[in-house]
Amino acid sequence: MTVRTPHRRSVILGILATAVIALAVIATPSTARQGSGLVRGNKPGEWRFWAGDAYATRYSPLDQINASNFGKLQVAWQWNAAQDGHDEYYRTTPLFANGRIFTVATTHRYAYAIDPASGNTLWKWNTFNEGIRYKKAPRQFAGRGLAYWTDGSNERVIVTTPGYHMTSLDAKTGKPDPRFGKNGIVDLQAGLGYPLVPLAVDDSGDLVISEEYPLRAAKPGEKWDPVKKIGADGQIGIDPKEGQIGVSSPPIIIGNVIIVGNSSMHGYYPLRKHNIPGFVRGFDIKTGRQLWKFNLVPQPGEFGCDTWKLGCKIGSSGVGKVDPWAPYSADPELGLVYIPVGMPVADEYGGHRPGDNLFANSIVAIDVKTGLRKWHYQLVHHDIWDYDNSMVPNLLDVTVNGRLRKVVAQTTKDGMFYVLDRATGEPIWPIVETPVGQSEVPGEVTSPTQPIPSRPAAYSQTGLVEADLIDYTPAIKDSALKLAKQCRMGPYFIPPSPINGIAANGGQSQYRCSWYAPGASGGVNIDGGSAVDPETGMMYVGAQAGLSTAQVQKDPCSEIEYTSPHDSCGSPGALPPPPGYVRPAAGAGAGRGGGFSRAAITSNINGISILKPKQLGGITAYDMNTGDKKWWGPNGGIFYDVPVPAGALWAGVTSLPKRPNNSSQPQLIVTKTLLINGTGRGGGFNPGGGRGGAAGGRAGGAGAAPTAPAWVPKLYAWDKASGKLADSVAIPSVTSAVPMTFLHAGKQYIVFATGAGTNTKLVGLTLP
Repeated sequence: MTVRTPHRRSVILGILATAVIALAVIATPSTARQGSGLVRGNKPGEWRFWAGDAYATRYSPLDQINASNFGKLQVAWQWNAAQDGHDEYYRTTPLFANGRIFTVATTHRYAYAIDPASGNTLWKWNTFNEGIRYKKAPRQFAGRGLAYWTDGSNERVIVTTPGYHMTSLDAKTGKPDPRFGKNGIVDLQAGLGYPLVPLAVDDSGDLVISEEYPLRAAKPGEKWDPVKKIGADGQIGIDPKEGQIGVSSPPIIIGNVIIVGNSSMHGYYPLRKHNIPGFVRGFDIKTGRQLWKFNLVPQPGEFGCDTWKLGCKIGSSGVGKVDPWAPYSADPELGLVYIPVGMPVADEYGGHRPGDNLFANSIVAIDVKTGLRKWHYQLVHHDIWDYDNSMVPNLLDVTVNGRLRKVVAQTTKDGMFYVLDRATGEPIWPIVETPVGQSEVPGEVTSPTQPIPSRPAAYSQTGLVEADLIDYTPAIKDSALKLAKQCRMGPYFIPPSPINGIAANGGQSQYRCSWYAPGASGGVNIDGGSAVDPETGMMYVGAQAGLSTAQVQKDPCSEIEYTSPHDSCGSPGALPPPPGYVRPAAGAGAGRGGGFSRAAITSNINGISILKPKQLGGITAYDMNTGDKKWWGPNGGIFYDVPVPAGALWAGVTSLPKRPNNSSQPQLIVTKTLLINGTGRGGGFNPGGGRGGAAGGRAGGAGAAPTAPAWVPKLYAWDKASGKLADSVAIPSVTSAVPMTFLHAGKQYIVFATGAGTNTKLVGLTLP
């Protein structure tokens, strides 16, 4: 669904908003003209945005490090990211501007400046205490980075915290700007239209999946118990009965406007039919004053409200989430910021929110100055697959059919590639509303069609059809088909099946599971993503490919009719158990209080996947001038040997195709000549029992000899034009976030995050 008419608000509000923002914007030139020699908002040789530049290209024109010397890279320094605390895993891409590296670290999201030559800490901001708002933050980890701004003389670093505050730090000293908000801090829970109340907590643990162990509104006169560490500690915020809100990605700054969104709790096992919805807001860089707010769940009278058929008003059934939690990109010349939007409440069921549910699963182009919608395009209608738009949209200029086109390309969890005109939202190549299978789950009303791109081709496995199955012998083909038919099949967007087999019509469903490809992890997901070569119009997509199953069943202590198999009974925040409730035995799908029996369906026979090996997942290169796929390679160039299983079924099979490393998110950046590939947290580990070898080399697989060489984590370089693996270099441990590169004092560096827990660090590489 594409709409290009700007959202119409009242004339009075529009005039006031425009006047207020004009005063802020006129004072400072646009990002395209800030300083001197900026390209897409970035100074060549620097890395001022999370994804390299405002266009999210992850591109640097540097070529000091090239194919001839990549293998000679050495560790210049390692910076201890755990000096002030632990992290879940370190998923940050740092920035480099004006001679300093800027990063965040720890679950508190403290900020640091680092000397790029020595790796020494120049300053740190680690004194802000968010109290129980931090303790119950829905996204409690270091975040993915921060934002940088300069007007040529003043410099600021903008950090958003787990407890949903925003600070402006002097980039030279690390001290909060006293003119920004209150003593350098803006409370992002204010300004959303909710009253703020004193907060309290009944336990000392962190918030866990879904709404379990939440905050609550404090009772009158309630105090903090320093021994039990419960009660009210002075923090205020939105009443937790409305839901949770936080932020998990850095803002983007265009001109003098900070654009920041929010994130919600995971939707795996939700307890409530509503939550705080998504918002995108603009703030003045100098004062922290809120300039505008865009509602990602349209409110009554706003465009798109009718796509929420039970009502769009906050607090209505199904209204919530739709959180813009991934990073953003922008075109400073068009004055537009591109927002990749997440899905509504409940990952795999939407009976409580019938309709297409705008602006969920959409790209929304918003005017930076006014906060008004320029256009939107919804990529998934009524999402029940957890197909959030989890990656920043990539912008590039290409020539299509002899015509210069300014495009925005959105890679997704669903394995498909949506390419639109970034000024109008029109598809560059046809995106066809295609009939899809409908849900059998009681109460669920799925969209009759989904938008399927005609090109570029998919980069991950989508669904499962008979032609996808292995057919090494007729008997193996029959066995694979028999296994596959135990779950619902289809080419894409297969609705989850009811695990108890009861269909919507009250009869018996044919299936108790559905094939799920890509799964909730993608496709493309936040740990990986895409990189763009703006000089050639090539785009490199890093993805994973896999096959699993999806089922739903009633969680008896949740308001949601169906969720992923789970039992929330007994958890704080859950409903009381229904009459006659019996706690299920612990097992597969176990919740905090026990588990449900799940369909015991695997996607392999004797350890061999029923999927034919394909050029999916890994790294796919596309010529965006034509939409054609140009080359493909597995993550790190790694293939695994696959031994032939024993048994009569495999009689006559003398060898099996090598299996590509495609189960981890490749982490990609592009330079003048190279595509640089971090393998992600999965590295080159072979789940079959060994470690992978690169570029077709031998690899350990199931049954590999114990004396096989120890696997060494590496960073890889590809010739970006040909797709040939150029070289690799050993690194201390695998990349856990997308690397970045910059030039300092005549030397090119590559820096990446790695590690988890109390062993997190940034690693700087350079030539000897």
